[in-house]
Amino acid sequence: MLVFRTHISNRYLKEDKVIAAKTQWELEQKVKKQKQRWKEKELKAKEQTEVEKMKAMAIADTKGALEHIEEYRNLLHFSLHRKHALDWDKLYNKDTYQDEEPELETFIELINVPKEDKFIEFFFSSLTTKRLTKQKEAERQYHNAYTDYHSAKNEFLNEQKEINESVDQFKLAYEESIPPFLERYFGAVINQSTYPKGFEKNFNVQYVSDAKALVIDFDLPGPKKVPDIIEYKFVLARKEITLRTMKKKEFEEHYEDIIYQLTLRNIYECFSSDYASTTELIVFNGWIHGVDTSTGQDFHSCIVSLQATRSEFLSLNLEKVVPKDCFRNLKGLNAGALYQLAPVRPIMELNRDDKRFVESKEILAEINSIPNLAAMPWEDFEHLVRQLFEKYFATVGAEVKVTKASRDGGIDAVAFDPDPIRGGKFIIQAKRYNQVVPISAVRELNGIMGDEGAVKGILVTTSYYGNDSREFAKGKPLTLLDGANLIQMFKDYGYNVRIELRKNEKAN
Repeated sequence: MLVFRTHISNRYLKEDKVIAAKTQWELEQKVKKQKQRWKEKELKAKEQTEVEKMKAMAIADTKGALEHIEEYRNLLHFSLHRKHALDWDKLYNKDTYQDEEPELETFIELINVPKEDKFIEFFFSSLTTKRLTKQKEAERQYHNAYTDYHSAKNEFLNEQKEINESVDQFKLAYEESIPPFLERYFGAVINQSTYPKGFEKNFNVQYVSDAKALVIDFDLPGPKKVPDIIEYKFVLARKEITLRTMKKKEFEEHYEDIIYQLTLRNIYECFSSDYASTTELIVFNGWIHGVDTSTGQDFHSCIVSLQATRSEFLSLNLEKVVPKDCFRNLKGLNAGALYQLAPVRPIMELNRDDKRFVESKEILAEINSIPNLAAMPWEDFEHLVRQLFEKYFATVGAEVKVTKASRDGGIDAVAFDPDPIRGGKFIIQAKRYNQVVPISAVRELNGIMGDEGAVKGILVTTSYYGNDSREFAKGKPLTLLDGANLIQMFKDYGYNVRIELRKNEKAN
């Protein structure tokens, strides 16, 4: 008897079956019915898989959310088990130059210079000429490669030396309590401190020499920036995940605890990192950004302010304190419940205003119409130099400001580089001279650097320097840029300028 058979399978369910029938039509019907049963079974299996997947996701997300909350609950304790002093050794550049020194043999093979065969070349002088020509070309390419290699290596080593010397200078200046370097040091300490994922860190520090005090202005997270989700729950009936957050009172207490922890943590990190004992007092001002719902206006207010001396703070056992109680014991300032974001007056305010700074004047855009930099108005020249260095420092995020015109040897521009190693305050003086720059101008800049607590002084002129000035600048953080250097800097930024010195013109 004739029997019709076929073998079918379902990859998703990992099932297969042999179906038999007396007729082809009956076989097709049986196959159709079996595939329909598999389809329904597969759909249910996929739905169940999706349900299990969502359940697992909810469990994992809940675990992550609780861990995130726990990180915030342990902001202070986490910090107590870390070292906060800068590791100077890690700041040094210890890299080795990676490129290999070129070898002549490499170019001999590359050019395919034949080996000398005196016997053959005795009879065929053209082979000698050909070999020597290739040999000369190989030596030429080798010489160029050798020169490029050593030029690049020397540039690498010089940059490395400059970085490492700046670390030495930074370390020494911190240990000698030079204010700008103290600000850089404590700024680096706060900046390197690790916070939970998503925590936005923004702060400013200022050192007050007379009081040996450090003022920290720190932007605190608003209530909406603090994690409050305690559960991701899968709802089977709706096949969706819902969120469960802290109750209002629980969250308000949670938020306040975080703010008090942040206050104590920042003071602790700065005092514990200060191995040179440069600072006797720290003032922490906690600021908040928000929107006044009654007016719709943005505000930036201080909501906590705490002052602590080194001796009283380091005597605390921060492992066991309740942050809020500790804050109150140290006579910290706040106005009511912190979640209400009520403002208070900072105990000591950070002040970076310098009344010497003025609005800059746009000169660079008109530079192509200036026939001679050495003949332009001296005040315009100072603004032009400021704009040039603004471009130069822009790549490292530094800010350049121009000071009031004085013509008395004062500062013409100040650059603030935020980099914790190479950065700091740079004093820039512009001298639109037509004669040699006197050594007195270089000595004067060196003195101003000390008064201003600057890390580097840059003297820019349209003219040139004498040997006495260059000798004086050796070994000091002074850079002397003459007219040729200035022209090259403008060229580097796509500007073609001219300097024609007028020997009889009085210096400005």
